[in-house]
Amino acid sequence: MTLKIWIEINHQAPYRTGGWAWLRQDGKSISGAAGGDRDVDAEAFCVRALLAALAALPSEAAIILHLSEPLLIEGVRTMSARRAAGWLNESGQPAPEAETWEAVAKALTGRPLSLVRTQPTDARSPAGFAAAWAELGRDKAKTKGTFKNLIPRPNLAKIRGL
Repeated sequence: MTLKIWIEINHQAPYRTGGWAWLRQDGKSISGAAGGDRDVDAEAFCVRALLAALAALPSEAAIILHLSEPLLIEGVRTMSARRAAGWLNESGQPAPEAETWEAVAKALTGRPLSLVRTQPTDARSPAGFAAAWAELGRDKAKTKGTFKNLIPRPNLAKIRGL
């Protein structure tokens, strides 16, 4: 089985607030969730969103990650090398969010993994749909603080191409 996962991030650095959304398709069904945080930096926010998307995956399923956030793409691309280095940065200090990246690495261990760079231009495409929910998550986090909610199935039915 191959799982397709779309993750979109909407982080405002000046306000340290962000929203995220993920969609997961397993060939038969689609699910998704959105959330947001306050007082968080971009890398921490991105890796936490990725970890949320990888929760409760079927064992040994291949994964295709559809990402547009450069920090997340680079983080996934270099994850194996940083893990081999013990999650230490160039100066020998523990890398930011090392524990969360380790949890992501464990969730992906033994699975075929592919990365696809997306551009969330069409609001009804999976990436565009997730981007709209990430923006909504950011706005909600600004006023209400940290949260996570499932995306309702009637909303998921509006995505084109799935």
